[in-house]
Amino acid sequence: MNDNIQNKPYRLGVNAIVVDKGNNFLLVQKNGYKENEWNFLGGGREEGEMLEQNLFRELNEEIGTTKSDFEIIGISSFKIEYDYPTDTALRVNGGKYRGQSYDQVILRFIGDKGKLVFSKEEFRTHKWVKAEELESHLIFPNQYQNHQKAINELMSGILRQSKSDLYQF
Repeated sequence: MNDNIQNKPYRLGVNAIVVDKGNNFLLVQKNGYKENEWNFLGGGREEGEMLEQNLFRELNEEIGTTKSDFEIIGISSFKIEYDYPTDTALRVNGGKYRGQSYDQVILRFIGDKGKLVFSKEEFRTHKWVKAEELESHLIFPNQYQNHQKAINELMSGILRQSKSDLYQF
């Protein structure tokens, strides 16, 4: 990445890791994703917006909820942070950012699942999955590992450690 881009800030945003009362995780499949690609809800922060405003705005836009539909479990100390490829950094958001830095927030959905309205402009489908199913759905590079850190930090022990994690020093 060239030095000019590396000196630019990250675009801030939020990943909303939503769990229901039975500890099932809400995954969404964006319209541009392949059949086996899934993600959590969330998106970029608007100018002047605070984390909590960003979180509940995204949840409202994406699934039609309000703050009262959730209990915040916590905000992870582990962020999702990455640099864009150089051509993307120059093209996206007017070239203002080098990449993205997203806070990970875990929330318990306490509302009525029947009232969820998934944005057709953004999502092809959604599903609720058990913790042990996350690894097979979060397949982008480092996606599962990054989210696993936040989930283990805030929901202690709900995800089993993979054998490869146990042998890392």
